[in-house]
Amino acid sequence: MRSRRIVGGLIALITSLGLVAVSTAPAQAESRQRTGYTQVVVAPAVYDLVAGAGITPKAVGGAKAFAYKGTLAARFPITGISLRKLKIRHTGGISLEAGSAKITLRKLTIDLRRLKVTGKVKGSIGNVGRVNLFTIRRSDRPGLGLVQLRLTATAAGALNSTFGVEAFSAGDTFGYATPRPFGRF
Repeated sequence: MRSRRIVGGLIALITSLGLVAVSTAPAQAESRQRTGYTQVVVAPAVYDLVAGAGITPKAVGGAKAFAYKGTLAARFPITGISLRKLKIRHTGGISLEAGSAKITLRKLTIDLRRLKVTGKVKGSIGNVGRVNLFTIRRSDRPGLGLVQLRLTATAAGALNSTFGVEAFSAGDTFGYATPRPFGRF
């Protein structure tokens, strides 16, 4: 029941942001061109942890990273929107590096039906493939993003094993996201 309310709220949010366009042309279930971006802001506590551990974030594959409100933000170009499947696909990604340890997250997909964000993971731990990275929850910091991104056990484990730490746990807030489907990248 709670999941349905969150999905309903997210669909209303996406509709209000302009993901659903009114047109007299036949409806297309999917768009394959770049149609804006999603901004992800790293939670300030996570950013402090990452920076304190000497881990350097870097945008890859067409994404952009920049300082934002005392933390780090990244923008990932939207490459496809499926209204039928309730998914938003992106290109680009982000890599985290500390010495020879490296992990890269690419080709992120927001799955509103499952309230998950998936991505392809590769790094010094090997090529993991597409995994669930985050769960989506209502934001507790709307000034940083419209939804909250919480680490899955898989993502937390990959970060811990890559960097030899025990700092990340399933359910921890990693950051915040805001889709901007018609925003200028």
